[in-house]
Amino acid sequence: MHLIVSWKIEETSEKSTEIDDAMKQGLNGYSWIQPLSKFYILEIFSPVDWIVIQERLLSIAQNFSEEVNFIMSPIYHEETDYFTFRIPENNFYRRT
Repeated sequence: MHLIVSWKIEETSEKSTEIDDAMKQGLNGYSWIQPLSKFYILEIFSPVDWIVIQERLLSIAQNFSEEVNFIMSPIYHEETDYFTFRIPENNFYRRT
């Protein structure tokens, strides 16, 4: 099972690195790939994982409510072929 998570941090935020690091911490414990900046495809093993990730990210985002927004896809079960124009050389795949 997989899901997609992405977030946007306001360009005017002086805390953008802090917010981005905190949001990434919300993904700890899950394997993911990052084909685009602030766009993650996570591997999960149960529908409960979706709820756990949502609660983590919601808790973090509420601390920076005017500065960050995020979106999560529904869980999908089948393999999906993604077209990626260019695979990033660094930090594409990470298990945390």
